[in-house]
Amino acid sequence: MKLKKILAGLGAFIAPFIFAVSVFAARTDMIDISGNNTTLSQSDFTSIRNNYGVKAVTVKISEGSTYAWSGAKNAIANATNAGLYTNGYHFARFGTLAKAQSEAYWAVQNAKADGLGVGAVLAVDVESSVFKKNSKAVNDANISAFNAIVQAAGYRTDIYTSASWIGKYLSVSSGTGWIAAYPYTVTVDRYTSNHAWQFSSKMTFTGISGRFDISQLYDTYYTAGTTSVISNSATTNVTKVTKKTVKTGLTVDGIWGSATTLRLQQIYNMKYQDGKISKPSSLIKILQKHLGVTQDGYMGPQTIRAMQRKLGTPVDGKISSGYSNMVAAMQKKLNAGVKPF
Repeated sequence: MKLKKILAGLGAFIAPFIFAVSVFAARTDMIDISGNNTTLSQSDFTSIRNNYGVKAVTVKISEGSTYAWSGAKNAIANATNAGLYTNGYHFARFGTLAKAQSEAYWAVQNAKADGLGVGAVLAVDVESSVFKKNSKAVNDANISAFNAIVQAAGYRTDIYTSASWIGKYLSVSSGTGWIAAYPYTVTVDRYTSNHAWQFSSKMTFTGISGRFDISQLYDTYYTAGTTSVISNSATTNVTKVTKKTVKTGLTVDGIWGSATTLRLQQIYNMKYQDGKISKPSSLIKILQKHLGVTQDGYMGPQTIRAMQRKLGTPVDGKISSGYSNMVAAMQKKLNAGVKPF
């Protein structure tokens, strides 16, 4: 969505990907997509489902009274065929009751044409500057009128908005709402009394170009009432959706795999974040620079010993093929949002 402009004062969230201390402490449960994103195929959706634990997709359907996203139908079909729970949203531009009703009918018309199943969530995206011109009471009444029409069409409703707008320009009740706020670091769960928290607009997925809005879910509203998680053994950020949120990150398994490499690339603000270590590796060179050893881009005994000393683990210049104390210590620091070196 467009909240990165509105929320600039809060500080852009760094996980994946623009500042040097980024790390996930929140689940990658749901993405939302629009014409601003790369076109995702069914296999792309399957990949993010399997490798990142994404289980819900919310697709932009329409905006105002005349715009409809041409890519919505294809996105809904591909996401649904990949086994993801698919919802929609309408970017609101209404400042009057009549306009709210007109936009609601437009949103419903396009949602049905795009194949959004009845019973899915069709959220209203409240972030346009037009809402700043009205009182909170007027905005609440207009949003209520919009939602009444959407509900009459068989869709479930919700409000997406900035955390800083709540109580100032509109009301969002506990147990409802999809709240956007991008803190500098994501180490504490926020807005747990709402359906969802959008904690970043900078999510990247290995093998897929572009950045995406990403949210953590606190209940099953956006997953059609089910707690099942569609994933496989490669999933790194996945937790069963329950009312009680659980912070997740890297599995501290002492094995240096692609997920650990990707976290290092993110936290050291690498240009290429693909979860891979080339030979020589620019990531290793960065680590070597911080460790004060020769920057040749290769993970040799000298570099490993320096890493072990820095992390306070046994120093032998080797990384065990199974569980490595050094790697486990590094993973713990990454999960805490701390540069390990």
